[in-house]
Amino acid sequence: MHYPDALSLKGRHAVVAGGTKGTGAAVVTRLKAAGAAVTAIGRTAGPHADADQFIAADLTSPDAAAVIAGTVTAEGAPDILVHVAGGSSAPSGGFAALDDDTWQRELDLNLLAAVRLDE
Repeated sequence: MHYPDALSLKGRHAVVAGGTKGTGAAVVTRLKAAGAAVTAIGRTAGPHADADQFIAADLTSPDAAAVIAGTVTAEGAPDILVHVAGGSSAPSGGFAALDDDTWQRELDLNLLAAVRLDE
C-alpha cells in the first residue's frame, strides 16, 4: 500500500506495546506499511512478526519499563507509542467477584503498563 507524503511515517520510529498478536500485530503491519520503523513489545514474538525489532517483556512487571526504555531509546526516543496490550482474566460476577489480587493483575496490565511506558 502506498501512502501520500502527508500520511507517510517514513523516518519515524514507532513502539507498539502488545504488538505481537491480534490488534497489536495489525497495528505493527499498518505502521510498517506507512514507512515507520517499528519496535514490537510482547511476551513472545508471535508467528507473524512484521516489526523491525522485537523486545520480549512482561508489561505487568514494574521493571519491564526500564528495560524497554533502555533498549528503545538506544537509537533515540520514539516518535510514536501505541499501547495495545491488555485483556482480562477476571471471573464473571462483576466487581464484587474480584479480590485484591485480581484487581492488581488487571490494573498492572491494563493501566499501569501504559503509565510506565509513557514516563
